[in-house]
Amino acid sequence: MWDRPDALDRTSLALLALSVALAVYGALHWLVHRPMFSIDRVEIAERPAHVTTRQVEDVVRRELRGNFFTLDLEASRRAFARLPWVREASLERRWPGTLEVRIVEQQAMAVWQDGGLVNREGDVFQGASDAELPLFGGPEGSSRLVAERFAAIRAELAGVGLVPRAIELSPRHAWSVELQGGLRIELGRSTDLAPLQRFVDAYPQHIEPLLPRLAQIDLRYRNGFALRSRDGKPLSLPGRAPPSATATRNT
Repeated sequence: MWDRPDALDRTSLALLALSVALAVYGALHWLVHRPMFSIDRVEIAERPAHVTTRQVEDVVRRELRGNFFTLDLEASRRAFARLPWVREASLERRWPGTLEVRIVEQQAMAVWQDGGLVNREGDVFQGASDAELPLFGGPEGSSRLVAERFAAIRAELAGVGLVPRAIELSPRHAWSVELQGGLRIELGRSTDLAPLQRFVDAYPQHIEPLLPRLAQIDLRYRNGFALRSRDGKPLSLPGRAPPSATATRNT
């Protein structure tokens, strides 16, 4: 090699280029780590309703590492996304030293029986709320199914002014609903809403007059339903003779 001037020239040029690249890299590394490029301000684009200023400050203090150029935006985004009530978080640098944080909060539609809340997509998330929300219950992983069923039942009952306040899916996949006022409706394992529709049709004339005395309505019959009173006394539908038991089947 030493007797080949052209090879020596190429090697020298390569070493020179490498030296220049290392020098430029070192200079840039030194420059971007100067205090003049620190992040001086963190702005929340829209003030969230549930995420507190203290929580944001804690993330900034504990999780944000680096300056305007070296901050890992994805790692920082994940840190904000882990906060309770946060559904999505996005971060953007704004020159010269501002980090803008956008937070999209969860919208709670119910309380989940084992803790946490249920959002409008039917997913359980960790959070607490003072709002009067319905109670959902069911096996693990069933929150979306429960949310869909609740929405369908609520729509059916709205026509007669009834409001469900709780719904439960048992381990055997039987459905039960509790209304405001305490009346419980047993729907069984069927996903067909026809029994509930029959109840809604009969409600104004036959059921509503008995509402103060009713504890439970069982819709698991093919062509009717059974009533159970709060006080254990016999119930009869308006215009019919009193039955001999506390539960009566309407056919």
